[in-house]
Amino acid sequence: MKRYQVAVDVQNLWYSCRYSHGSNYRVDYKRLLDYVSDIAKEEGSSVNCTAYMIASPNHDQTNFVNTLRTLGFNIKKRNLHYDPDRRHAQNTNWDVGITADALFHNDSYDSFVLISGDGDFIYLLDPLKDLGKEVVVVSFEKSLNKAVSQVADQVLYLGDDVVYDPKERYRHSQLKESDRFLEDIVNS
Repeated sequence: MKRYQVAVDVQNLWYSCRYSHGSNYRVDYKRLLDYVSDIAKEEGSSVNCTAYMIASPNHDQTNFVNTLRTLGFNIKKRNLHYDPDRRHAQNTNWDVGITADALFHNDSYDSFVLISGDGDFIYLLDPLKDLGKEVVVVSFEKSLNKAVSQVADQVLYLGDDVVYDPKERYRHSQLKESDRFLEDIVNS
């Protein structure tokens, strides 16, 4: 039985998705989770997914967090802070937190799956490999740091199947609703 530890760098994924597909697009976390589950094909494998996110005081992320929890993600969240003059954001990433968790809990998994293209993670991936861990990096190809891709045992690229345009999804759902309404009228 192979044990997988999946670390999702939510902020990196957000910006990578926008960079790769356009500012209207978002990551479909259900499809992302399905994609990750496909990596763990061995029968009896266990997958532990943690989403690392920064909470902005300007946005209510309750629905997003609840959706991630419902899908089975563990959530690690910290608040965005600003310098005293409120000009510069601080605590804008989880690089050190993901690294600390991966190293501290290294005895609880065999394979580390990093969902991020951030080049800073090169300093995590090398030590994990030295510990005998398999390292898999999942990212949008356009935003993956080359050095990270060269260190990983396996690199997987996220495609169009894990992104969506919220406006298009809403429009499509409205069309379905109107089709059901018309069908109800015809059948009554």
